[in-house]
Amino acid sequence: MKRCPDAVPLLGPLLDGALPPDDSEWALEHLRECAGCRERQALIAAQGAALREKMLARGAAADFGGFADRVLLRAGKEEKLRGLEHLRVYGSEMWGAHKRALLAAGGLAAAACLGLAVFFLPPRAAGPEELLYADASIPQIEEVEFGSHDGAVLHLRDQTPVIWLSEDRQ
Repeated sequence: MKRCPDAVPLLGPLLDGALPPDDSEWALEHLRECAGCRERQALIAAQGAALREKMLARGAAADFGGFADRVLLRAGKEEKLRGLEHLRVYGSEMWGAHKRALLAAGGLAAAACLGLAVFFLPPRAAGPEELLYADASIPQIEEVEFGSHDGAVLHLRDQTPVIWLSEDRQ
C-alpha cells in the first residue's frame, strides 16, 4: 500500500479521469482506507466546482459583440514598420525562433569551409632546409664499400658529407 504523500498528487487526476487504470485502482483503494485523503479529494472537487462556476459567470457576463470590429479598427490604426525597424524586428523574431538551427548551420558551414581549405590548398614547396633524409636531428650514416676499403658516409644537417675510410682489408 502506498502512503499518503504518494497518493495526494494523484487525487486531482483521479477526479479528472486522467489516471491509467492500475494507478486509479490503488488510488481508489487508498481513498477507501484513508479519511485524510478523502477529505483532500473532496476539497479539490469543491475548488474545481467553484472555479468552473466563476469562469462560467464571467464568460456569461462578457460582451463580445463587435469584438472583431474593435480588433480590426485597432490593427488599422497601428503604423506599419518601415525600413530598418522592420528588419530589426524580423531578425530578432527569426533568431528567437530558430536560434539552435541557425547556430548548427553556422557551425556546419564553418567546418565545411575549413575542410575545403585543407583539401584545396596546394602543398608547400619544400625549401632546402626541409629536405631531410630521415630525421635532421640525428646524423645519417651509410656504410659503403670502396673496393679494398670499408667506409662510411655521414650526412650532416647542412648536407655536408663526411667520409671515413678504414684500413685496407686483408
